[in-house]
Amino acid sequence: MPRINATYWLALVAASTFGTNTGDFVAKYLHLGHLAGLPYMGLLFAAILLSARWARRDHALYFWAAIITMRTAATNVADAFQDFRIPFHVSVPLVLALFAASVLYYKRAAPASAGDANTPVNSAYWLSMMLAGILGTVAGDFASFRVGLTPPVTAAVFGALILGAIAWFSRRGTLPHPVPYWTTVALIRTGGTAAGDAAAISLGLAASTALTGLAFVGLVFYFYAFQTTSKVPARVATG
Repeated sequence: MPRINATYWLALVAASTFGTNTGDFVAKYLHLGHLAGLPYMGLLFAAILLSARWARRDHALYFWAAIITMRTAATNVADAFQDFRIPFHVSVPLVLALFAASVLYYKRAAPASAGDANTPVNSAYWLSMMLAGILGTVAGDFASFRVGLTPPVTAAVFGALILGAIAWFSRRGTLPHPVPYWTTVALIRTGGTAAGDAAAISLGLAASTALTGLAFVGLVFYFYAFQTTSKVPARVATG
């Protein structure tokens, strides 16, 4: 788990924007649709986690590879709601309720914080991250296309909300705690959806995917490529 700081949030914004484009790219350019590609992404996600577990050194690149894989899958799961003609007034509250439940479940496993090295990045964490991605996609699409804000305006509005949330929670010292942390993640996923859609509309999906991918990969490699730590077995608690 990377350290939760400004670099982390910037990389997560880039991942959210890039993941919006990769989800659409997989569905349209690879002709897999919104659901057929999910098993492949599931296998890739599992391979990343197994590689991280077997590696001799911890490395943040494993985390970011898992994040972008999951974000891509979440985009397509959310878009599948439209394939089944499930309206936004059903999909948004449904996914919001599931996300809130997953955050409460995660909070039980990590009551103190959700962003430091002592916080387990476990199945509950990844479930919440997946649902945050799905929620961000349906909420971003709802704001952009149903409410009529348009993707650029939605991206700007949620960009301001993201900055406000980070500043507010940071001043209170609660940003690493589960509820503030996941609230910020959900805002980033929503804003990233709108930003990715805005870029795709302006540049075309292929060019947008390449550009947002370059931004994400460049940020991650610049800030995280050389940050590794040896894996040390946890100490056994003694009475």
